[in-house]
Amino acid sequence: MVGATALPTTASAGQEDDVDPNRVARGKPLKFVKGVPAYASGRAPAYLRTKAQLAAVRRKPAAGQRPAAYVYVHWYGTRVALWDPEQSVKMRPLSALQRRQMQQRRTCTDCGEAFEVPVWGMCGVCRDREARRLADLRRRTCQDCGTVFRTPAPARSWGDGMCLACDERRERGRRVALSLVDRSCQRCLVQLVPLTVWAAMNERERAVAAWHCAPCDQEIEQERIEAPRLSDRARWDDLGPTIAWAQKILADPDAYAVLDTETTGLTATSRIVEIAVTTASGTVLLDTLINPGGEPIPAEATAIHKITDAMVEDAPTFSEVLPRLTEALAGRRIVIYNRDYDTGRLGWELHLHHQAQGTVDFTKHPRYGARRHAAAQAWLDAQAWEECAMEQYAAFFGDWHDYWGSYTWQKLGGGHRALGDARAVISRLEEMAAYPSPFENAAAPAAA
Repeated sequence: MVGATALPTTASAGQEDDVDPNRVARGKPLKFVKGVPAYASGRAPAYLRTKAQLAAVRRKPAAGQRPAAYVYVHWYGTRVALWDPEQSVKMRPLSALQRRQMQQRRTCTDCGEAFEVPVWGMCGVCRDREARRLADLRRRTCQDCGTVFRTPAPARSWGDGMCLACDERRERGRRVALSLVDRSCQRCLVQLVPLTVWAAMNERERAVAAWHCAPCDQEIEQERIEAPRLSDRARWDDLGPTIAWAQKILADPDAYAVLDTETTGLTATSRIVEIAVTTASGTVLLDTLINPGGEPIPAEATAIHKITDAMVEDAPTFSEVLPRLTEALAGRRIVIYNRDYDTGRLGWELHLHHQAQGTVDFTKHPRYGARRHAAAQAWLDAQAWEECAMEQYAAFFGDWHDYWGSYTWQKLGGGHRALGDARAVISRLEEMAAYPSPFENAAAPAAA
């Protein structure tokens, strides 16, 4: 019965003479697959055959025949079925056409020698000989005109495989092309200088010759003029609001106050040594030096704003200037370049002022968490602070910083004196407000 396949056995002690060695497994199975043993390579019984081995003798597994064993033939575990040749059946005899086709596959098409395995065309020896012949033919053939020479073509500037005639012709064409490019418009390739005139020019004259024709020069100039406008259109969502902000301030300049201070340093406890307040139209409301309460001005601060201890020795203190400052800011919205820094210095001076009054009423700063006098915070909260002029101008200038993910702050350029810096802020506002719209006849998007 075909389905009842006899499984391989391992001979026990004392039975080696009664069992055919070829039918005995040469090792224990690694595992069983649906009841069929699976061996490592070289451990299965020697009499078992694969399908390819059966086909070599024109046999095949019978219908319904189960594998007698499996064997793992590769390190990555490919499993191949092994069959009992006694239970296999003969294949159908080959037809004359099949035998002829098999013979053709096993016969070299060049030397005619027949092999036991298919060679699919030429055998290895003939294939190598043909490859050498083709390589030699290629070396003796000009790759441009196709002429076959007796010896390999010499190497020239354009590489191997080109005859002298083709190399010279290619070199002449290259020189003509370079000459045409040198004396033609670099944009539209229209010839600018005739060949006869170009040949009579020296190297210096050729170097300073025109690179573009007149129409292309006009196009390039127009593109140069249009490039900033295209950039402005692309970032109008950031640029538009800054222009509208500056125009809003200059439309009613007396309703806005521009404030600037000079200090003893950049720390949280630095003192104010000068303060100036103007309207957005430039009217001076307050401009005075301030005595920092006897605190010396560091040399590095003096090197920047040129204010010395002698200059502020007889100046009023912040407490004396506070009423005038409050009056100058009353009813106006306040514009400051680097708002957070200046309001921080004002808050510290107010804290010291109220602390000197003998009152103790501290509150926590909403942003930094530091303790500050409640009256100082109330004075700051009572003012109408505008957007930071430095951040607005940075967005207007458009120098984007990829690392910080924001626009780079620009220097004010007011000379580091309070009144000069305040006037410089007004100049920046006028610059932003007068900036032309990048949209020509089309209506600009509404600024946010």
